[in-house]
This record gives sequence, C-alpha cells and structure tokens, in this order.
Amino acid sequence: MFKQRPAAERSGAAMANAAEPNEDQLLFQRFLRGDDSAFMAMFDRHTHRLYLYCMKFVNNHERAEDLVHDIWERVIRLRGTEQQAPMLPLLYRIARNLCLNNIRDAKNHASLESLPEGFHPTTTIREMSQHEELVVQALPRLPIQQREVLILHAYSGYSFEEIAEMLGEQVGAVRTRAWRARSQLARLIAAMIEIDDAWMNKQNSTNEPHGATEGIQEEEQ
Repeated sequence: MFKQRPAAERSGAAMANAAEPNEDQLLFQRFLRGDDSAFMAMFDRHTHRLYLYCMKFVNNHERAEDLVHDIWERVIRLRGTEQQAPMLPLLYRIARNLCLNNIRDAKNHASLESLPEGFHPTTTIREMSQHEELVVQALPRLPIQQREVLILHAYSGYSFEEIAEMLGEQVGAVRTRAWRARSQLARLIAAMIEIDDAWMNKQNSTNEPHGATEGIQEEEQ
C-alpha cells in the first residue's frame, strides 16, 4: 500500500511546490531524457496523492493501487519522446481517463453518473465519525467537475494553484467551484440527516407498544 506521509511533511511539500512551481516540469524533462533519479523523484512526489484520487473513484483498494501502477507505466512509455505538455495536467489526464475507464468496465459500461456510493478501504486506522460517513456517502452525488476539485484538494492534497494548472483554468475559477461543491455537499448532508431523522421517528412510532394505548382507552371508558 502507498503509505501517507505525516501531515507536517505533506504541508512542507506543499509549501515547496508553491515556492518552486516549475520543479515538476524540470523533473519531467530530465526523466524524458533518461534520468532515472528524476522519475523516482516524480514517483515519490505524486504516488500517494494519485492513490487517494483513484481510491475515491473506484471504491477499491487493490484496483486503486493497480491504477496507480498503470499511470506510472503510461508515463514510463513517454521516455525518449518529445513532450511539451506540462507534467501535472498530463498526469491528471492519465489518472482521470484510467479511473473512468475502470468504472465503466466495473459497471458493465454504465453511465459516468453511476459512480460508487462511497469508499470503503480494506483496512481502517480508526472508525469514521457520523459526519465523515455522511461526507463519504454524499460525495459521489456531486457533479463530477465539483467532486474532482474536492478530491484533488481535500484528499489528494493538491493546492488550488496546482489544480488550476491540471485543469488549465484560472485559480479563481477553481476556488469558486470548490466553494460551490462544499455548499452542495452541505445541502446533501443536511437532506440525508433529515431523511434519516424522519425514518427513525417513523420506526419509533411503529414500534410503540399497543398495550399502552389500550390501557389509556380502558381508563377513559
């Protein structure tokens, strides 16, 4: 399994990325010219974040790991070629296409909207809170453009600047989409809580003992 680095280390890496926005591209060009150390640097820099991205889409630990391996195999095939495309958008497109293809295959060519209802890792470090469970259930119900921004930012740890580079959009547009996604997610969670409360109230009224009601009726007579 691709192990997650400590939060402080990830935060430091994010600050380094912001300070050196061209480092990925420099590594990519060195790799294309045959530098193995550059490939290992790219691999270490992005593998865990790619795993989290894939995991959120395919809903399966082993499939997510296989997809990450496939992503890097696609990248390796580019060695020795002339690539002018920025590295981050290229990596994102490969990951996105492989994930969506995998979902279609698993769902027997279902539509792209038929995405997993949640994500259940094979091993868990701790039990999720009720709020986290609701987020997991609600996230796949978001439009895919909104969902991806949240996954890339909240789960994979990419900055809004990096996501804007991946998507070829302005940072402001990405931030606005993330804000709308969070607002929609909050509305979905509120609706789910309301439905759950209504169901619980109905169950409680249905399970109310009949004897208590009959006793009241007898006393009134």
